[in-house]
Amino acid sequence: MIQLQILGAVVMIHLALEPEHLAYGADLVSVSSKEEHGWLTRHLHETDPMQRRWYTSAKQNTPNSFVNEGDASPFTDMMEALLPDQLASPNLNYLAYTYSNLHTEWGLLKVDGEEELQYICEVPLNMVGWLQETLVERTSEFGVIVIDPKKVPHSPVFIKQPKSAMFDLVKRDLINYVSITCLATGYPHPTYKWYKEDYEDNLLVSREIDPLTDRRFTVSGGTLVISEPNSIKDRGYYHCRAFNSFGSITSQSVQISFAYVAEFNLKRSPEQGNQFWGKAIFCDPPQHYPDVLYYWARNYFPNLVEEDSRTMVSYDGNLYFSYLDFIDRGRYSCNVKSTVSGVGKNGPLFTLEVLPHPNYQQLKFANNFPKAFPESPIRGQDVRLECIAFGYPVPSYKWFRRNGNLPRGAQLTNYDRVLTLPSVEPGDVGEYVCQATNEKLSIEDSINLSIQAKPSFTIPLHDQFMAEGEDLLWECEAFGIPDVEYEWLRNSEPLNIETMSPQDAERYTITTSVLQIMKVQASDEASYQCKATNQLGSSYSAAQLRVFKLAPTFRKQPVETEKYAAEGMNTTLECNPEAAPLPEFVWRKNGIRIGSAGRTEILRSGMLVITSVTREDAGNYTCTATNAYGSASSSGRLIVLIRPEFYRAPPETILTSVRENVTLECEAYTDPLLDMAYYWRQNGLRIHTDDDTYLRNLAYMQVNIVANLAYMQVTVVANLVYMQVTVVANLVYMQVTSSFVVLTWPFIDIMLPQGYRPGYLRIPNVTLSDAGVYECVAKTPVATIAVETIITVHGPPGPPVTFSFVKGGVTAVDVTSTTARIRWTDGASNGRPILMYSIQGRTQWTQQWVTVAHNVTAEVRPEGLIVDRRNNRREHLLDSVLSPWAIYTFRVKAYNELGYGEYSALSPQVNTRTDIPFTVPRNIGGGGGKTGDLTITWEPMHGEHQNAPNIRYRVFWRRVGRDPELQFKKQDLPERHNRGMFVVSVDPVKYFYTEYEVKIQAFNREGAGPISEPVVIFSAEDMPQAQPTEVAAYAHNATAINVTWVPIEPTRDNIRGKLIGYRIKYWRRSDDESDNIIRLNLGAENSATIVGLIPNNFYWVRVMAYNSAGAGPESERFLERTWRFPPLTPPNAVEVFPVNPSTIRVTWRGITPSTSEEPLTGYKVKVWESDQDFTKANETFLPIGNELQVYISDLTPGKTYKLRVMGFSRGGEGKMSSPPWEFQMGDPELLRGRSGRTTGNASVMLTAALTLILSALLRRQDN
Repeated sequence: MIQLQILGAVVMIHLALEPEHLAYGADLVSVSSKEEHGWLTRHLHETDPMQRRWYTSAKQNTPNSFVNEGDASPFTDMMEALLPDQLASPNLNYLAYTYSNLHTEWGLLKVDGEEELQYICEVPLNMVGWLQETLVERTSEFGVIVIDPKKVPHSPVFIKQPKSAMFDLVKRDLINYVSITCLATGYPHPTYKWYKEDYEDNLLVSREIDPLTDRRFTVSGGTLVISEPNSIKDRGYYHCRAFNSFGSITSQSVQISFAYVAEFNLKRSPEQGNQFWGKAIFCDPPQHYPDVLYYWARNYFPNLVEEDSRTMVSYDGNLYFSYLDFIDRGRYSCNVKSTVSGVGKNGPLFTLEVLPHPNYQQLKFANNFPKAFPESPIRGQDVRLECIAFGYPVPSYKWFRRNGNLPRGAQLTNYDRVLTLPSVEPGDVGEYVCQATNEKLSIEDSINLSIQAKPSFTIPLHDQFMAEGEDLLWECEAFGIPDVEYEWLRNSEPLNIETMSPQDAERYTITTSVLQIMKVQASDEASYQCKATNQLGSSYSAAQLRVFKLAPTFRKQPVETEKYAAEGMNTTLECNPEAAPLPEFVWRKNGIRIGSAGRTEILRSGMLVITSVTREDAGNYTCTATNAYGSASSSGRLIVLIRPEFYRAPPETILTSVRENVTLECEAYTDPLLDMAYYWRQNGLRIHTDDDTYLRNLAYMQVNIVANLAYMQVTVVANLVYMQVTVVANLVYMQVTSSFVVLTWPFIDIMLPQGYRPGYLRIPNVTLSDAGVYECVAKTPVATIAVETIITVHGPPGPPVTFSFVKGGVTAVDVTSTTARIRWTDGASNGRPILMYSIQGRTQWTQQWVTVAHNVTAEVRPEGLIVDRRNNRREHLLDSVLSPWAIYTFRVKAYNELGYGEYSALSPQVNTRTDIPFTVPRNIGGGGGKTGDLTITWEPMHGEHQNAPNIRYRVFWRRVGRDPELQFKKQDLPERHNRGMFVVSVDPVKYFYTEYEVKIQAFNREGAGPISEPVVIFSAEDMPQAQPTEVAAYAHNATAINVTWVPIEPTRDNIRGKLIGYRIKYWRRSDDESDNIIRLNLGAENSATIVGLIPNNFYWVRVMAYNSAGAGPESERFLERTWRFPPLTPPNAVEVFPVNPSTIRVTWRGITPSTSEEPLTGYKVKVWESDQDFTKANETFLPIGNELQVYISDLTPGKTYKLRVMGFSRGGEGKMSSPPWEFQMGDPELLRGRSGRTTGNASVMLTAALTLILSALLRRQDN
């Protein structure tokens, strides 16, 4: 089996692992690029689940210096492909691909070359032709002509293998049959037979199922249906066979089984355990098949036990407690449910008793934990690893893999007690460790996970279509754990050489997975299967062998009628007749036989190769193929055209800068009969273009536009006459149509705008990544030419270099409390000299980058920038810019005339030394507290300003108000008082609300910092000592009272602080004074209004002054009554009448107050614009005793208004009329006559009762 993959100049070939395949001209693979390495690792990941080792041609010549012996290429750029952390040994001189469980990847491993390993081979591209001659590829369509591909003759091929089936005995009343199905393609269409596998005398035999002998069986197509399944007779393994006239194949074996769940025991003994000790309660499930799910219930079903960090239901069915507590007492039952149906069974309830115990259990794992479910997992299954430990306190859990990482996709669940590995692979084997930890102990235990695998084919069989007399080598390979054994079948029967005729036995050779047939004959035609078996089952790979005797025929692939070639190029004329065996080929040109000589060569495959084509090579060519069964010929014409040449090409080198636009010019001419297209490559990789025009890296294609610099020869076919036109001039563009030629001269440039011509490549906004080798490729059907240019891009400097393994990274040295020397190595200058640098630093305090040196130039010496010419090191002194007692990280960026580049990677962390504080605390203030306190406050210094550990504060204060002091008093605060506040006790009688000057000084382990400037604060206030006088109150309305008083004198002894305002205390006369309500009146105002009172009620009122210390003495009390209710009935029958465009008349029906209401004072009419708030309404007053109408003027014509009417009295405003009237004033523009004059005196009113809209219009008419 050979697989080809083109990579660069070689074709990768994955051979059948045997060194004799080097006879094909291959050699051990030379891995010389990241692309090859990537393709190989992906291929190995997909095709080698056994994760074997594979030799390459790399060999170590000197320590850590490898060379690819296959092509003698150096291995320098591929060292990163080696797996890390390999031991150095002088005997490990070869490299082989292997899989690392630790790093979960394929890579190269150093080996000694003595082991027998597999091979990866490659063959140069120039050998591909020879390979194609040697390896004849035929398909199922060989030798037949069929229009419908579905009717191509072919032996059966399974497209659907049967799957195991399970019959649920509980559902027999609903579904009383079981079926299994296989499906195969082939032509003629296959027929099917089913077989049941039984053992006779310890030998496996297959019995054909005959529906005629047992009515319970039905075979329809590839489906076997068993009615009324019998759990004794019908359980077992089955397979099907598909066959037609070309052969027979056997499917994989599948099982028919029967699902059931038996009954629990009716009674169960009680369980008991000790408090703070672990406990496992076994389920004791009934017999069942297949697996069941477990559900534990408490006291009753379905009150299921909830899992928590202490409780777990394992997949083994048991209920585990890390430790028991009295809360766990109760009645429990285990319940099960089948995994393949809805059938479930409930177990008996039993009692769990928890007994007190003087001690608790030390941490230990439950029996047999950690556990794996399933115990013997098969490749592709999900594996559940469980871990549960007994002990108090409840432990936490951690999973890891010994000598490796957890597999990709692994998930931790159930409080980390469960590790799930989805779709396990053989690479997931290993030792998995569970660690349980509580506050007292940590323990760990492990489980070795081994994975089995059912046979799966890594090299399947492929159809073989052979000529009679050829030799066949058929190879298959399957992966399985345990190892697989192979068996070959022909037409579903074992292929046994011992039972063959002597003649056939000499031609057949079977060596495990390799079948060799020498000189195949028609009698060898059949369907063959390679069967791979281990204890988990068998897998089949099937293929067809057909043997042909066929005279050459060109019915499918005649010689190309017209073949175009370019002068000076190479061309190949193909001759691919169908023939078996491979025929001999003879070529003739214009009837004259030609052979392999000079510029012509006839390959074994029949192809005619002509190198350096000239005009003389044009003509009619005939290929004649002959074998033992006949001969056939086919002819074609070779037309030689002008070779394409560039007449406009980019310069060899281009220098540009970032953010510039670059246009690469590229145009070529060719024969006008040919279309030409362009594409570009950068560093060997094709630039893929977008469909949108003029986008970045867009290569513009040229269709039917050809050009010539000096000479063009055009053949124009018109009226069946061949014309040859030679144009020698300044011809640039020429377009050929069906019967005439159109020329475009150099001075007429109207084809495309500059920069967007065919073949041009425009690169806008150039970046550094755009630098490289660009190749313009002009392609025609007969030839492809290319021209290169090198683009060099200058830009801002690259980041300074940071390598952890060389002295090249950004580092800080000579670090003091505020100073450090920053050293780095220049990165790429990107074409322009580096002129200056910028340095940033950050600390652990803020994690924000701060520029500590900017635009540092080379002229700063000696303490500034220093250049070490030997290693390109740079250094800059950061003088007095750093913060003491900080962990600094630095980064540097460089500048040239094109701007600043990127920042470097981060430097290692360094610590500045400690120092005294440099600043004073901020936000110094104070005041407040209880009487006799001088409260001093400040903002504690942030860590970045502390400059050393053990930050403390020294507080200074002196009195400057009453009895001023000359000297400051001070107090050193211990570290525990670093909360930013200190309280000094002063004489509460004498020095209440007195001015003080305070200062703060910070000091740390290194000493004291500067003292702050004095700040004036006040000591705490005392409560006022005087009460307001002449307190009076009078009713404001039904729910409010106005209160007035004479304020207290604003003296220090009266107020004893800063007056905040007055408190008004009020309560109903009928209530106790303790039920009072306080209203605060801020400021020095001597009046206030109490609202929210009850109408027609007496209220007592007291007033007192207050400051931040509290309220002073209360005034004498004063009694006042609120007015009775305001009007409780709204006016009705409100009418609105127009008077003129700005005036309306409003009328309404009056109201009569009740005895609980104050006498009516008058009415209010409120009008407001409809799009505004009611609070902006204009009020019109009408005193009582007047006619109930008002005129409202100064309204705006054209606007819409709303209107409501209410009564009012001493009790306040009454209820308003409802709903509000909405009306619109007249628009004068609507009243103008056609002559533009206004009409005479009149008024028109339009009323809409439903919408309550009134239009008031005034129409005037001149006589």
